[in-house]
Amino acid sequence: MSGSELLRKGERLHSRIQKRKYLILTLPLVLLLILYPLFEGSFAGTIFLKLLSTATLITAVYAVSDRRRPLCIALILAVPAIGTGWAILVYTSAGFVLAQSVSSMLLYAFTTVMIIRSIIRGRLTDDMIFGAISVYLLMGITWATAYMAIEGSEISAFVINHGNGPENLPAFSDFLYFSFITLTTVGYGDITPLTAAARSLAYLEAVSGTLFMAVFIARLIGALASHQEDTGDKN
Repeated sequence: MSGSELLRKGERLHSRIQKRKYLILTLPLVLLLILYPLFEGSFAGTIFLKLLSTATLITAVYAVSDRRRPLCIALILAVPAIGTGWAILVYTSAGFVLAQSVSSMLLYAFTTVMIIRSIIRGRLTDDMIFGAISVYLLMGITWATAYMAIEGSEISAFVINHGNGPENLPAFSDFLYFSFITLTTVGYGDITPLTAAARSLAYLEAVSGTLFMAVFIARLIGALASHQEDTGDKN
């Protein structure tokens, strides 16, 4: 097989994967949310979660790889996020934890904004539905990393009744839980933000979750109405 044939096959494969890029992003996000509380704590579990987190960050980069500039920005954010994430296994310092939280938060937030922009401007497809799902999951994970950064920079920014960390200290799974409870505006009250920064993040997340649902539903209804009009014109 010649090099040109291999190149053409690679381009066709890339084109097919690009059409399912949001589905590819959604899968590790769902696994991360399901498995993080179960594997957090043990060393083997931590290694597995680091691999899964790395896969999530890589798929986040790939989700915005259709244009050069967003891809470059995502790569710049992904390198420190992945590097500091693995460095924490060797150097468990507060600085590395804070750097990993901030860099991951920026990458997730950037990916979220790019996907929302694609959903609003693009044609509604099956993969766009997965894009909307991934945006909602990314929002929860982005705010969770922000809470982790706040907790790392401010002592006792949250009151947590029973933390999943050693000696009932807060762990990332606690902030994942709090983030999605806040995003869905359920608010059980077992985790309470104390500082001004933590409280500001909490209510901003609640507002962003509500706004996203309103915008996405409006976009979906508009796309369905447009599709019905096009179908009626053809008939």
